[in-house]
Amino acid sequence: MPHARMIIWGLAILSVAAVGCSGGGAGDKRVPVFSVTGKVTMNGGPLAGAMVSFAPTEGQPTAIGRSNDAGEYSLTTYDSNDGAAKGIYKITVMKVVAATAGATADASHGTNYTGVAHGGKAAKGASDTGNLVPPTYADSEKTPLKFTVEEKANTYDIEIK
Repeated sequence: MPHARMIIWGLAILSVAAVGCSGGGAGDKRVPVFSVTGKVTMNGGPLAGAMVSFAPTEGQPTAIGRSNDAGEYSLTTYDSNDGAAKGIYKITVMKVVAATAGATADASHGTNYTGVAHGGKAAKGASDTGNLVPPTYADSEKTPLKFTVEEKANTYDIEIK
């Protein structure tokens, strides 16, 4: 499934590019954003290197973040780690690993796999597209994750089941 893997990477890159290109000009109509941080866990441990995306349901801009080695993330809308606009979001999570000859989803293979608990195994139901997270979490129409950003510092911890 190399083609599917390329599509997933392409979507992740487009999300980042859209955020990066959304600000900076004099005619920008930026909306206020509020800090959103949290931790992503899967199989009982931190999920490092996961792409977290807050997909808007009320017309606000998209916000994205990437989890660190401890599974912690901070969202970006316009500027690095600035947060997300007020409103309701559907949350998607992806952890895509590049396939190489003989590679398996095992923590002993290096930093692409760190943070996946219990021997680095993909979650039950994870797809063969290189995404270690079950596909439901990568689809904004099917994701069970939903969060309302309020006019304050927000925390949203995500547990992948």
